[in-house]
Amino acid sequence: MVPLAKKAVENDRVMRPEIVENYRDFEPPANFKRLMEDLLDAVPAKYLVGLGRIVLANQSALTRDQRRQKIWSRNHKIRLAEARGAYYRATASSPAAVWLYVDNILKSEDPWLQRLPILRYHELATVLYHEIGHHIHAVHRPIFEDKEDVAEDWGGKLFGRFCRIRYWYLRPLCVLSGF
Repeated sequence: MVPLAKKAVENDRVMRPEIVENYRDFEPPANFKRLMEDLLDAVPAKYLVGLGRIVLANQSALTRDQRRQKIWSRNHKIRLAEARGAYYRATASSPAAVWLYVDNILKSEDPWLQRLPILRYHELATVLYHEIGHHIHAVHRPIFEDKEDVAEDWGGKLFGRFCRIRYWYLRPLCVLSGF
């Protein structure tokens, strides 16, 4: 007999979106995909419904048109090649997708942070959960506020959930220190 908690975890993993790696002349850290899978395991399955794939890419893997493309971020446009991630809504022909630009994510963090258990997830979690926040806002819980603010709020909630699940033993320290 399978315990109920284990069954719920197995069902959540079944609902995980497809992870596609699309690199060109780039080798991500050996544990990068595993870190992302750990982060996805902490997201409730109901919020991942409709999210078809998560694409891990780098700048070199982008086509010329994609490198020149611009996207909105906090009331101004930035080049897609300089972004750390992007969310694409579902269309009639394709499900929703999240693109993570691994080289840009790795540039934004200090290499020594990869050695500390909870900090190795921080930069990736910030980007991944922000983009999933856009998906939640667009599909599951629309709120009439600024899209970026809503995505930031969801990103914080999801990262808090991840920390509570993964690092449950640190909770007494947080209570004692006043966090």
